[in-house]
Amino acid sequence: MKIALITDLHAEEDWVSEQDVSSWDNWKIILDDIESKGIQEVIYLGDIGAPAAHQKFFDSLEERPFEYKVILGNHEDFDKVVQTKRPAAIQDRKAWYWSEEGEAYKSIFLDTSPDAISALQLDWLEAELQTDKSILLFVHHPILPTHTTPHLEFPLEGDQAIHELLKKHPKPVHIFCGHLHLDDECVDGHIKQTVTPSASIQIKRHSKKAEVENIGFAYRLLDIQPDQIDSEVIWFDKSE
Repeated sequence: MKIALITDLHAEEDWVSEQDVSSWDNWKIILDDIESKGIQEVIYLGDIGAPAAHQKFFDSLEERPFEYKVILGNHEDFDKVVQTKRPAAIQDRKAWYWSEEGEAYKSIFLDTSPDAISALQLDWLEAELQTDKSILLFVHHPILPTHTTPHLEFPLEGDQAIHELLKKHPKPVHIFCGHLHLDDECVDGHIKQTVTPSASIQIKRHSKKAEVENIGFAYRLLDIQPDQIDSEVIWFDKSE
């Protein structure tokens, strides 16, 4: 099964357009490339952009032939996003999280849009981890330490609590996240974390404070098999 991961578009946000970057141009290039490869599923890892961009964002996904799932990032407000889209999986919830069972993996989607994980969601996660399947965890913020400037400057409150729960799970755990605007992988025992670069602009890995590294953009292509997961970043130069 092949899945495209996209994150951190930041559509119609001033700090991106000030870099002479068109998030919507990037978005079309990425979606066209995914469609040309025949990818059947897209998972968006958060930070859609300004509230004014929500309708166009979801409409553009609806127009494509692939299935899609979206989680929220720290630039989203749950109450505002659900005015445009409320997936069936979260109909009775006040946060954007859910899980799905597969043959080899259990997929868990978290909502860290408040830059924190709530006690309610943490309890739910602990219950969801009571499975003998390997875990695919999709979340906007990194959980394992990356020691990068954007991670240190914009951390997730409660990440250690999530980490402790994941360490107790007996099977492999694969974390897929965004937020940092860079490409990164790290491993802690049976837990592997993969950070996908931004669809808008990239941030320096190490600096005194978070600042723009370059204005290339990217998405990640996953090939998920029962006993192996392969990953490749697809990079593009700044759209003209």
